Amino acid sequence: MGDRSRTADGRQRWRQWTEAEARAALAELAESGESLASFARRKGVSSNRLVYWRRRVGESSFVEVRLPAAGSPSDGAHIEIVVGGVAVRVREEMDVGRVAALVRALAGREPAC
Repeated sequence: MGDRSRTADGRQRWRQWTEAEARAALAELAESGESLASFARRKGVSSNRLVYWRRRVGESSFVEVRLPAAGSPSDGAHIEIVVGGVAVRVREEMDVGRVAALVRALAGREPAC
């Protein structure tokens, strides 16, 4: 991952990632449960590189959410979302954009010490 090559004058240069390498690194980051910064340090890569590739390949994952059948009473029903070991319960009628922003914020947070 942190492969380096040398320029003609002997200086070190970072090798560019292929999309497949970037996707593999992002998948490993997601599975590790580590913060982006600690994962980057451990792997010897720039956290900016990970952020760049996350944006470029549109790192997104989808999970199935079962909603009650149309017309059934929700009576304040909630959906539970678990991201990085944090569970959040939101009302079913909550705006999808706000829920997505919440999940993104949780996914990018630094773990508590």
